Amino acid sequence: MKLCETCGNPVPDDVGVCPFCGGAQHAPPSRRVRNRVETVNLEAGLPTVEAGLERLQGELASARLRGVSVLRVIHGWGSSGRGGRLCDACRAFLERERQAGRVKAVLPGDGYSRMTVAARDLLARCPSLRTSERADALNPGITFVELR
Repeated sequence: MKLCETCGNPVPDDVGVCPFCGGAQHAPPSRRVRNRVETVNLEAGLPTVEAGLERLQGELASARLRGVSVLRVIHGWGSSGRGGRLCDACRAFLERERQAGRVKAVLPGDGYSRMTVAARDLLARCPSLRTSERADALNPGITFVELR
């Protein structure tokens, strides 16, 4: 039960009009679904691995405070063609964060495709990722982090 916004009499929560005074009742504000995606570019400025990881830690903390649901981390793939040090270090760090329960999921970009169950699940939980799905698909230079 809630109180009528006009007369103050008790009315059921699901009633749109007060039975006592006929005053319109507004629905309670719905809980907003977290569906925000933000991108952080760690490879900008060609940082050292240590500087890149330090920035990643800060960006994760900041994104949590802003209510971001998925952080798209651009770490690059390296010039060797088989993964760079920053890429490897970021993915190892994020996997440790996942195992410790500090992030919900980690999905490397090279495994991000509608053909994978993990990507389909992430898209279902965060539909706003669909806007960049083609550009992000099978991209080894990025990693998706689903925050708690």
